Amino acid sequence: MADIKEDCGAPNSESQHTQKHNPKPKRVASLDIFRGLTVALMILVDDAGEEWPVIGHAPWNGCTLADFVMPFFLFIVGMAIALALKRIQGRAEAIRKIIFRTIKLLFWGLLLQGGYSHAPDKLTYGVDMKMIRWCGILQRIALAYLLVALVEILTRCSVPKDLSPAGKLSVFKLYIWHWIFAACVLSVYLAVLYGIYVPDWHFRVKNTDSPDFGKVLTVACSVRGKLDPPCNAVGYIDRIVLGSNHMYPHPAWKRSKACTMSSPHEGPFRSESTMNKRMMAY
Repeated sequence: MADIKEDCGAPNSESQHTQKHNPKPKRVASLDIFRGLTVALMILVDDAGEEWPVIGHAPWNGCTLADFVMPFFLFIVGMAIALALKRIQGRAEAIRKIIFRTIKLLFWGLLLQGGYSHAPDKLTYGVDMKMIRWCGILQRIALAYLLVALVEILTRCSVPKDLSPAGKLSVFKLYIWHWIFAACVLSVYLAVLYGIYVPDWHFRVKNTDSPDFGKVLTVACSVRGKLDPPCNAVGYIDRIVLGSNHMYPHPAWKRSKACTMSSPHEGPFRSESTMNKRMMAY
């Protein structure tokens, strides 16, 4: 890694000439294999998770095989950022590529997870703008990629070209700005998570197969700093910013024991009074 040279400004004519005549860089086989295994794991838990709850997503507390898929993808994205951006000499060119790739991820996320395909088995398509899902998995990965890639580009001038070991704390000294940024993000997240007051809220049951279809149910929260599924600050912000109609229609809290006796699967809701009592004690 000590041989890697990075130019923080615009590339000169020599570097452009070198880039044109250099062969296409080899891919990292280990990362490609890991990506393929992660995709296979995603297909497995998506198709078999409902039949085998032990590998499906945990309703909230707990960790199953399916819960590793998203972290694996984010790890792959982080590795790809470091490997791909070091080959781009000019900062402006790197930022252009970052923005273009972010737009592509957002586009495919909206197309695949935004609600374009309402019923694939019946071949019915079309976007209902009142119900479109703005933040699916790909959209969230796109936003994380945009933020982290910009940090990588804007701070790489501060990383010494000689990355030889410089003591036990070298990983902190060499990437001090990365650590500061991560600490700021974590601090803001914890402040929001524990500091925002979450009031009671209502939702309408839209599942036509549910005996509660059409009913408006109340979720009793009126708390601050609670981490249970229906009353945490993250969900509250999502409902305010995105709107309940534009969120995932099968959230984890609907499968919790506080909401249904069919947990860890979705099922008929408990009576409103029983559900609220259980949520308060969650």
